[in-house]
Amino acid sequence: MRDNRRLGLGLDALLGGGSVEPVAVEAAPPPANGGPPPSPARNGEGLIYALVDELRPNPHQPRTVFDEQDLQSLADSIRSSGVLQPIIARRRDGMMEIVAGERRLRAARLAGLDRVPVVVRNVDDHAMLQMALIENLQRRDLNPLEKARAFRQLMQANAWSQDEAAHAVGLGRPTVANMLRLLELPTEAQEAVASGAITMGHARALLAVTNPAARLALMKRIVAEDLSVRAVEKLAAAQPEARSKPRGAKFNAKKDPHVADLEKKLSHHLGTKVEIEAGKSGGTISIRYYSNAQFGEVMRRMGVKA
Repeated sequence: MRDNRRLGLGLDALLGGGSVEPVAVEAAPPPANGGPPPSPARNGEGLIYALVDELRPNPHQPRTVFDEQDLQSLADSIRSSGVLQPIIARRRDGMMEIVAGERRLRAARLAGLDRVPVVVRNVDDHAMLQMALIENLQRRDLNPLEKARAFRQLMQANAWSQDEAAHAVGLGRPTVANMLRLLELPTEAQEAVASGAITMGHARALLAVTNPAARLALMKRIVAEDLSVRAVEKLAAAQPEARSKPRGAKFNAKKDPHVADLEKKLSHHLGTKVEIEAGKSGGTISIRYYSNAQFGEVMRRMGVKA
C-alpha cells in the first residue's frame, strides 16, 4: 500500500532525510593541500565534490529540450557565484547517476568546472524516477508536452490518479487533466505546443474539435495566421460536431454530488481516474488506465486475476 503521507511534500519527503536547501558552494572544490574532496557520510550519503566526468544522466529524465541560451546564462552565473544548489545523485556501476540536476551539470561543464557539489543519496529505481519527475514538474521551464509526459510517467509508475499526481507536485487536478489532454493531440500539434508555435490555450481549443483532419487544418491556420485563442475557440465552436451537440447536453450538466463523491472514492481505491455516468435506470462506469502495468494494478485492486 502506498504511503500517501509523502504526497505533496516534494523532494524533501521523497529523499527521506534533511532537505537540500539552496546553499552557496564554491565553483571549484576546496580540498586542502590538493588532497581528495570531502568523503560522504558512513552510510554513503552526504555532500561531496564529484568529477563531472563521473556523472551520467538520469535515464528517466523527462526533460528532452535544454535551451542553449538558458544554459549559457546559468553557466555565466556559476562562473561568478558558484553552484548554488548541489546536484542530487546516486552511486551506480562505479559512476554517479544523476537523480536531479542535469541542467546544472550541463551548465557547469560550459563554465569549465572539473568538479561539482553533489549530494549522494541511496535510492532505488522507483524512488529515483519519482524524484526526477517531481523535481522537473516543480520547475517552470519545462514545456507543456514535457510536463504532460512527465505526469503520465509519474501516474504510471505509481498507479496514481490525477488527484494524487497533482497533490504530489502541489497543483490542482484540473491543471494536471489539461496537461494530460495535450497527449490526445496529433503528433504535429504536440510538436507545435512543445516548440511554442501554439500555446496551451490554443491546444485546449483544438481539443474541442473531434475530427482529426479539421483539427490539423485549424492548427495550421493558427500558425499561419497567428490566430488568438479567442478566435480559435470561435472557429472550434463553429465546427459541425460542435453545432450538432444538443443544448443542455450531459457534458455541461453539473454532476450529482453523491455521484461525484463515489467517483472520488473509486478513483482513490483503484489508483486511477474513474468516471460515472448515471441515468434514470442505469449508467456506465469508466475506468481509465495508462499502461499494461497500471491495468494489472487496477485488476489486482479489484480482486480480479488478470
